[in-house]
Order: sequence, then C-alpha cells, then structure tokens
Amino acid sequence: MVSIISLVAACILFLISLLHVYWACRGTWGTSAVIPERNGKRTFSPRPGLTLVIAGLLALAAVMLLIRASYISFKFNAVLLQIGVWICAVVFALRVIGDFNYVGLFKRIKKTRFAKMDTCLYVPLCAFLSLAFLVSIFFGTQ
Repeated sequence: MVSIISLVAACILFLISLLHVYWACRGTWGTSAVIPERNGKRTFSPRPGLTLVIAGLLALAAVMLLIRASYISFKFNAVLLQIGVWICAVVFALRVIGDFNYVGLFKRIKKTRFAKMDTCLYVPLCAFLSLAFLVSIFFGTQ
C-alpha cells in the first residue's frame, strides 16, 4: 500500500513539475486559476526562473518518494533524505492550512476562480501529498 501511494504521489508531482516547466517557457494553458486574485488582478506574477526552481523542487520531492518506496535505488544520505521528506510533508500541510487570506482551508477570499480551484483541487491535492510523505516517513523502506 505504501508503495502504491508513493508511486501515485510521485507521478502527480512529476506531472505538476512538467507543468511548471511549460509555464516557465511561457506556456499559458491552465494559467487562468493558478495565481490568487484580488479585485480581478493577480496578486503576483511569477518569474520563469523561479517557476523552474519550483519545477525542480517538485521533481526532487517525487524522487525522494520513489527512493523511500524502493522504486529506485540511489546512494543518498539517509538523514538528508529523511529531513527532505519531513520538509515536504510539512510544506504541503502548511499549504493546506494556507495563509488565511488567499490560499488554504482558512482563506478569507473565496469567490475568485483561484479560490474555487483551491478549495476543489489544490487543497485536497496538497493534503494527499502531505499524507503520502507522512506514510513514506512512517512506513517507507529506506
């Protein structure tokens, strides 16, 4: 069960990573509801370089899950891997909680396209990913 959860979560993370690479290359598909809005305008405009960094971190998170589930064998410091997996679990859990304004369970702004997608997709997805990392921590093989 642990390996299936890890594999599904890793596949999701790789897909999201590829989507970020696409956006960093100025792709526009799927961008209408991925940035919080205020008064009909985006609250920020991510730069391509930062978007690529996020893509790399998402891919790294996927690789860490695959290592923990023994899908791939890679000589990696076990302590650093454990720290990285904990960081991922916490980051995704914090994303679920949110910033109390635009994102997460406790957001105040709830009527925008982003807010609706956040409630329906992004929060549950981040909850699943956080739980996948926690399962990996407590039941993983590495």
